[in-house]
Amino acid sequence: MPFFDSDGVKIHYLDRGHGAPVLMIHGFGSSAEEHWAKTGMLERIARRSRVIAYDARGHGHSDKPHDPSMYGLANMRADAVRLLVHLKIARARMIGYSMGGRITLEVLMRDPERLSAIVLGGYGDGGQIATPGQRHRIAAALLAEDPAVIEDVLARRFRRGAERNGKDLRALAACIGAEETTDAESALDYDTLRRASLPVLIATGDKDTIAGDPRPLAGWFRDARVVVLDGADHVTTPADPRFHQAVEDFFAFHR
Repeated sequence: MPFFDSDGVKIHYLDRGHGAPVLMIHGFGSSAEEHWAKTGMLERIARRSRVIAYDARGHGHSDKPHDPSMYGLANMRADAVRLLVHLKIARARMIGYSMGGRITLEVLMRDPERLSAIVLGGYGDGGQIATPGQRHRIAAALLAEDPAVIEDVLARRFRRGAERNGKDLRALAACIGAEETTDAESALDYDTLRRASLPVLIATGDKDTIAGDPRPLAGWFRDARVVVLDGADHVTTPADPRFHQAVEDFFAFHR
């Protein structure tokens, strides 16, 4: 399995196919294998492109520090950029799902020269995850000694999913907790996003209450297309053939 060193953190990645590169970033609590390989998305896109899908720190086969200061958007963005540098890729298309979408936006704001097109999957405006304090409640739920005491419905759902899939609960708690501590002053720079000339695809299920409504995001960018998947939610979208088709069509047109 290939790894690279990102300032002392070992990051695992998959590298498939040939052609114009695509960098894939999975969502919180998942992995490159779960979101991209097992769903068939990786191999589908790799038929016409070189696809690099990596495990974010704290996830998959990558290192899993338990210190929240090792996470945060600055570190997560740096991992993506360092991987491109490691592979000698000057510019790539990028797809991020949920947490991966936020990292993608961070790269767009800080390193726009690295990107030629982006896809935001499972991303929206005003969903449950945006509720103030929600990430801290999820972090607390992941660390709770007795899951029976978890009152927040969404936090309990995250805990059950992480336990069911054998995740490192302390690493995930550090990761999501950092978004409201390390990144407390971080915000999207809408002026910078609107200045970006690259094309954007936003694809989210209409039942995705975690991410929220994707349609308002069209106004964030100069060149954006929104695809709303009827009946899909935050969990089902990564494996949805309509999601795969939308991404494949978008990347076929934008290289």
